[in-house]
Amino acid sequence: LVLALTLLAGWVHVSSAMLLFVTSVLLLFRWRGAFNGGSDFMTLVGVSGLLIAQGVASVTGEAQQGWRAGLWYVTVYVVSSYFVSGWVKLLRPEWRSGRAMTIFLDGGVYGPLSPHSVYRHPTVARLVSWTFTVWEGCFPLALFDVRIAWFMCCVAPVFHFLVYWYFGLNRFFWAWLATFPAVLYCALG
Repeated sequence: LVLALTLLAGWVHVSSAMLLFVTSVLLLFRWRGAFNGGSDFMTLVGVSGLLIAQGVASVTGEAQQGWRAGLWYVTVYVVSSYFVSGWVKLLRPEWRSGRAMTIFLDGGVYGPLSPHSVYRHPTVARLVSWTFTVWEGCFPLALFDVRIAWFMCCVAPVFHFLVYWYFGLNRFFWAWLATFPAVLYCALG
């Protein structure tokens, strides 16, 4: 908590970034690896970006160059995470047909979907599945125009909130949300 407060106050230094990185890695060991929908890894990516920013700034003496390197590091991982997820879904027939949507939601926090759930309707399941598959697969377009980046980053909280709601992956929501400023910065060019 003290470390987080010092970072929020703007007292960022290589040593505090390193301490935050080591603490994040130790938490992964404590909980036996990454879990919670990959959010622990994405948290580590964000902390690594901070460490890169501080490391580059301390070596070169140029804070702006350090932040640019750290933010691009985070952005490449974020964009890749969506892109790969979208294209893997596109290659899977159960995602293209919408069946995977029902299968995943049946295993959600609230147990199997009710027999009358809207997600059991094949057209709805297919539409939702395709919507998120295309959105994820097209996420790299965010780097071409800041308006596209804003759109992608505004859709993302809806997607992540739904994942949280149905699967109970609360850190999933916050880990990716914390990376969107990096995506917007890099989209600005």
